[in-house]
Amino acid sequence: MFKWLSEFFRLAKNYIVFALLISLSFFLISTNNNVHTRGLQVLGLFTTSYLEAGVRDVIGYFTLASKNKELREENARLIDLTARIRGAMEENEQLRQMLKFREQTRSQLIPADVIGRSSEGGRYFLTLDAGSNSGVHAGDPVVTGTGLVGTVFAVNDDFSLVRTLLDGDSRIAAKLLNASADGLIVAGDYGQLAMKNVSRRYVVSPGDLVETSSLSSLVPPGIAIGMVTKSTDEPGNIFKKIDVQPAVDFTAISAAFVMEYVHPAGAANLKNERLKKRK
Repeated sequence: MFKWLSEFFRLAKNYIVFALLISLSFFLISTNNNVHTRGLQVLGLFTTSYLEAGVRDVIGYFTLASKNKELREENARLIDLTARIRGAMEENEQLRQMLKFREQTRSQLIPADVIGRSSEGGRYFLTLDAGSNSGVHAGDPVVTGTGLVGTVFAVNDDFSLVRTLLDGDSRIAAKLLNASADGLIVAGDYGQLAMKNVSRRYVVSPGDLVETSSLSSLVPPGIAIGMVTKSTDEPGNIFKKIDVQPAVDFTAISAAFVMEYVHPAGAANLKNERLKKRK
């Protein structure tokens, strides 16, 4: 309040003094009962009214400017507060889903926060604040409460680097639940996924769910990957073109679980034994 008054008087000082002098002059004239000054008295009343209206307009302008500034500052504060609340709600929902996932799985889970991300040149990695000291190993699956994030690519004592499903080199065996068809999940376009190697003989529709397959040697079966958004048959191609919306929101992920997954050795051992016998 005092700030804008001070600014007003600084800018309009000369005009105020002039208006006061004029008003004083007309006041003295109006108190004079001389007949010859009656015309000047009427003129003085009109002039004084005009000056008062002008002063009110100037004061109103500065008052409005001050109010507008206050409203802009309040609006900015409310926008920031809304963004913080929305972020807190999203993080709370993530934690709620992760807690539910933890209660439903028998796998040993290592909690970690996402402290970094990289998405350049077709690569998409996340950095977690959990490493070998926490029990993390290269190749371990990484999940959230909504689905599969990727697998641990590299690890040191305190941190781990996760290759996500959006990475150009990611390959995960997957299964279409409705069609009972197996395929391969790879990175798609614009933050989407694509499912490869699904024969055209299968009926695949938008909304069909995709999860990890028992054929995968990298991750356990039954983890949500996403949902089909589009399925088309391309001329001359024996496989369908399938677009998949990821179950995980990679732009908002703030925490994850590293799964202590023991890869099944039976099938690999059988394969190695058969190869040895052939030799």
